[in-house]
Amino acid sequence: MSSLTTDVHEMVSSFGKYMMKVEMFPVFFFAHLAIGNIIVREDSKHLGPKFRQKHPFVSWLCTLMTGLSGVFVANFLFGDPLLDILKENFLIAYVTLIWYVMNYSPFDIVYKVVMHPMILLPASILQECLRLRFLYLGVQTAAKLYPNAPLIIFTGGFIKGNGYGFLKMVERLIRGHWNPAVNEFLELSYFAKSGAIASVMLVLHHYKMFILPIEFLYLGILAAFIIGRLVLVLGKVSDPLAPIMSPLSLILFGSWEDEESEGDSGEKKADGYSNENGAKTQNGNTKKRKDKKKE
Repeated sequence: MSSLTTDVHEMVSSFGKYMMKVEMFPVFFFAHLAIGNIIVREDSKHLGPKFRQKHPFVSWLCTLMTGLSGVFVANFLFGDPLLDILKENFLIAYVTLIWYVMNYSPFDIVYKVVMHPMILLPASILQECLRLRFLYLGVQTAAKLYPNAPLIIFTGGFIKGNGYGFLKMVERLIRGHWNPAVNEFLELSYFAKSGAIASVMLVLHHYKMFILPIEFLYLGILAAFIIGRLVLVLGKVSDPLAPIMSPLSLILFGSWEDEESEGDSGEKKADGYSNENGAKTQNGNTKKRKDKKKE
């Protein structure tokens, strides 16, 4: 029994180390960039049926920003040249090739194939593997530069694990889709929340607060990322962490009395006391009563 446990332990450890070092280019990058193209295309539908044909450069630029968003934001925060990634000629050519076939293939065949659930689901899992790799490398890079600054180390992983969430406003502005009320600071997405939790765990491990070997922690986070993504794709749930985060947020930053008072104010608004249409209706009723009295 002990030998079996040892064998399983070694297998899991070896697999964890493999996932931490496996080459992500080109397969994992293809999945990530393909989904980035899908995000830009789906978010541009309201801009017109031929937005891609009329504005190919904007489509390419926004796709590039979406696929490499973590790098752009991290370079900006850590004082590196913002466009430093553009010197990677082969990577830019690879991004451009995927962008072209995803948007302009004959009969849109490539886009339709990638959108099929049998392709999209594995691609989503591969993207989660790449997201964790980016996050882990962000933590490692920040830890080397600022070994005694846990907040900066956390930020390095957090940004690399959810770069698009923080670059979305700029990317949408370029496409003519400006909505400042929708941003990652006002409403954290699932990817931001999960990236923050993973970054905290990696920071704690960096400071020896976790005795667990790094490959086991890495695999645990990866499993959580994949399960969350499956819930998103298959369960059509916008935020798998909401059942946990909402009660926690209520306990830490609110109270049941606040919820009840907000509910009461909402009912009053619904009754027309603070609603413009309701005010007009009440004014109209008052005028009718006055007219009747005069008669």
